[in-house]
Amino acid sequence: MASLFTFENLYSAYIDCRRKKRGKKAALHFEVDAEENLFALSKELADRTYRPSPSFCFVSKNDKYREIFAAQFRDRVVHHLVVRYLEKIWEPVFIHDSYACRKGKGTHAAVKRLQSFMRKATNNSTKRAWYLQLDIKAFFPSIKRKLLLDIVCSRLENEEMRWLLGVVILHDPTPDAIFTCSPEKWESLPAHKSLFSVPEGRGLPIGNLTSQFFANVYLNKLDQFIKHTLKSRYYLRYVDDFILLHESRDVLFKWKNHIGGFLSKELKLELHPNRQIISPVSNGINALGYIVRPSHLLVRRKVVNNCKRVITKFQNSMIKTSNTGTDLIITPEIYNKFNSVMNSYKDVFGCASSNGLIHGLFRRFKILKALFIRRRQRITKRWDIPFRPADLYTQFSFFRIRFKGIIVFQVGCFLELFDKDAVWAEKNLEMQRLPPHKGFYARSGVHIKKANSLADKISRYNYLLVLQSDYVYGKIHKRFCSKIHVKREKIAERFSD
Repeated sequence: MASLFTFENLYSAYIDCRRKKRGKKAALHFEVDAEENLFALSKELADRTYRPSPSFCFVSKNDKYREIFAAQFRDRVVHHLVVRYLEKIWEPVFIHDSYACRKGKGTHAAVKRLQSFMRKATNNSTKRAWYLQLDIKAFFPSIKRKLLLDIVCSRLENEEMRWLLGVVILHDPTPDAIFTCSPEKWESLPAHKSLFSVPEGRGLPIGNLTSQFFANVYLNKLDQFIKHTLKSRYYLRYVDDFILLHESRDVLFKWKNHIGGFLSKELKLELHPNRQIISPVSNGINALGYIVRPSHLLVRRKVVNNCKRVITKFQNSMIKTSNTGTDLIITPEIYNKFNSVMNSYKDVFGCASSNGLIHGLFRRFKILKALFIRRRQRITKRWDIPFRPADLYTQFSFFRIRFKGIIVFQVGCFLELFDKDAVWAEKNLEMQRLPPHKGFYARSGVHIKKANSLADKISRYNYLLVLQSDYVYGKIHKRFCSKIHVKREKIAERFSD
């Protein structure tokens, strides 16, 4: 039988691993000697001397505090190798309505399926139905690693993969963890959610691809029990949160007790005592960031508040107020990150009945109007040129359309003003007249060393500073908006869509 640990298999896993992460430091460091690293990893696996490297450990907060163990890049390549092999075996076994960490699934698909269940259970709201919503207490820290290994290997015959699974699953990342966050964050993490506090032999690290996949394998027994023993027609699960619907409230009470007993006996888990909800479907179901109703979705208030906090954080870091006016400082890194965050929330809001929500955010947070333009499907960056400009005049025209005020353009080692701005600057600021340039009837400017002096002179006016980057489109440098200075008026009033 051919070995699984060939260079070809590891290279395919490596390509999967670096997808959308090629710019990260760990991926770049591995890629410098990718061929040598993959051959060395292949030899370690073939010789069975491979052991996981120390993981980076930190506490992250989204909706709640979580302990994260981030494996090093070489270990992540091995994780992709494992999952690629196991998916072919386990995907046909999983039920259709398990929606976490599977291709073609996800939260949006789960919500749509739940809405479908709600309509069927209520016969399109013509009869009453109930839902049972359950959660497993401290799921990842409570998983028994030896039991998980037995479950995964029950469908395996390949001896190499069985050995590798023993190394990956039974590995305890806590003794040699590399801590990368401040000690204060650990104080907010409940003890029962930390692998440092659980009994020996329990717990999977959150943050690994394998942990997400193994969670589905571990709870597959529960899925099969609910579908085939309890014969629940309307059931779906996302990680350790699951929902069952039925016409009878009493049936759901019985199912809850059966599920609790099954988890305790077969999987050594227990239901969360405070998250066992039985309620009418007509009340709506609070799940996966939405309030789900048969006819429509609403975004949870908690999600909206998180969005507002994120926007406020960006606003406070980018807007500076002084005696001369308000400065909006824009760096490409922060601008790109802000854009990614806003489009992520746009995707979340777009699945719900939230036509006025994004409009309300733009009305409340003026920085959004200053930096972005609302499109039907996306939020686009106002100051990023979406095409390759043919010349300097095309670049200037792009910014001229979007800003009502003076535009200062960096051209090489000069800061220049064009056309009517140049004529005005010659008269009022005594700026140096520059030779004509294609497309412009007037130019004036100063050397970039005098940038602070120029800023002081025009601080009484509204101006936009456009800097030149090192990236070149053919012969034209890419330029980006670096600073917007507004005198007295509200900052959003200077822009037009």
